[in-house]
Amino acid sequence: MLRARASLIPRCIELKRFSIRRDVVKLVHTQLPAQHLRALKACTGQVKMLEEIQSSKRKQVEEGVLGESCERVKRTKLVPIGGEAGLAAGEKDASIKKEATNQVKAEDDPIKKEATDQVKTEQDDPAPACSSTACAAVLKPSGSAHSGEAKEEEGKAEEDGEAEVKTIVTWNMNSITVRYKNKDKWNAFMSFFNRINADVLCFQEVRLPALNLCAVKNSKEGKRDRGKVKNTDQKSQVDFDIMSKILKKDFHNYNAYFSLANIKYSGQLVLIKRNIPVKSIRYNLRLDADPSEHHEEGRVIIAEFSKFYLLSTYTPNNGFDTVKFERRRLFDEQLKKFVSHLRNMGKNLIWTGDLNIAPEDIDLSHPAEFRRMKKGNVPKEFVGQPGCTDFERKNFMGILSAGDLVDSYRQLAGKGKAKKGEASKGETNKGETNKGETNKGETSKGGSCNGGSCNGAATNGAPDINDNIYTWRCPFLMGKSCNKAMRIDHFIVSRGFMPNVQSVDIHGYSVFHKNFYGSDHCPVILHLRGGEAAQAAGEGASLHVDEALS
Repeated sequence: MLRARASLIPRCIELKRFSIRRDVVKLVHTQLPAQHLRALKACTGQVKMLEEIQSSKRKQVEEGVLGESCERVKRTKLVPIGGEAGLAAGEKDASIKKEATNQVKAEDDPIKKEATDQVKTEQDDPAPACSSTACAAVLKPSGSAHSGEAKEEEGKAEEDGEAEVKTIVTWNMNSITVRYKNKDKWNAFMSFFNRINADVLCFQEVRLPALNLCAVKNSKEGKRDRGKVKNTDQKSQVDFDIMSKILKKDFHNYNAYFSLANIKYSGQLVLIKRNIPVKSIRYNLRLDADPSEHHEEGRVIIAEFSKFYLLSTYTPNNGFDTVKFERRRLFDEQLKKFVSHLRNMGKNLIWTGDLNIAPEDIDLSHPAEFRRMKKGNVPKEFVGQPGCTDFERKNFMGILSAGDLVDSYRQLAGKGKAKKGEASKGETNKGETNKGETNKGETSKGGSCNGGSCNGAATNGAPDINDNIYTWRCPFLMGKSCNKAMRIDHFIVSRGFMPNVQSVDIHGYSVFHKNFYGSDHCPVILHLRGGEAAQAAGEGASLHVDEALS
């Protein structure tokens, strides 16, 4: 219809412009034939329709609704009634046309478009839940611990009122994005997290790839920024967006510190409340290396607080071959040197994470089976399930001795000889606490150790497989290994700092993986005492170190 009557539209517009004078309007209505009036009425309606279409297109272009695939909008200049109105409309239309042209040019130039989108994102969206040095638009961790930004952040924390670390949680997540995609389990974890109100969270095996700084064909090669999450391709962008949501929504009160591998393997994330000052951050165990240099697989994050150092590690699995044996040996050697250095400096240490070591047979659900497992002909010291071989236990005891460290859970448990309390069994509702859970500062029943007693550790001398005394459980719910478990996630503490430790709680229980939230590991919680008890513990630690060095 528009094409058939297109020739009438200009005449209608001229007629409207001419019809300002009343005498002409009167002449038209009295002397023009009826068929011309019908045409005039139809043309006027079409003009209004065109005006609406063009106005809608202008609005879409201005708001950026039309994408790069859209062509430039060809506008037909429609003249409204009245000379002044026509002039105003002309100026407005010229302004709109100029803005649309600039928009199309920006869309044609991908570099300009990316910069424009970046600025728009930074203006419209709040920054991720981390400090300025801990996380930018690409989720980067804080850099040097002694940078000006870190000091400025620390000063701000002092103004707001500094807080002490009282609750620390460690959890091997076995992929943070996979955990997040299971909404029921993630919501249950967040409910638990919100109840205990942890000050520090140490996540191992987050499985996020580090940002590549140059384009390479092989994703495993090339220089990386291990403190930033990769977002340079479609696959990595999905994980990047998930991580952004997690930091902005669930952990918005925390600073985030990443240490990542080249691919979706290994990697760590440490979250620290914003009001807790951090003196320094380190990403390796080599004393002669730059603190900002990351472990190549993201296995080390060290945070220095006012009263102690927190070392979070994802210790390499010992495996069943000589290559992995050597990798584990080198890692343990570096650990031994590092903890010995801290001890000589008189510093307190809390070492946590997935340490991949069950120090004693009491930490195994099936000691005999675990201890005789092997693949191929290997020396006797390497016989056994990775995590409980003689080789690993010997090195672990050497680390404890070098740093004057103790296994806080076992220390409070009294080697399992304490009186047994009620173990937490049975199904819990999503997000509800079981007997093994506690609020901050409270002791728990079942699988928690405090003040020299450990509940749920043994039943008539033999552990119950369903008690929450193991941190790792076989992920298979069927087969001969379905009910096997180990305690390999720990809080290792300086001996002189032990009076500060109120309790250590193993959150998960049961062969059905209650409170594991989809992972094969469960969270472990450390509660610290504060106030005068903490001060007395610090003085005791210094005295102990002096005696050891003399």
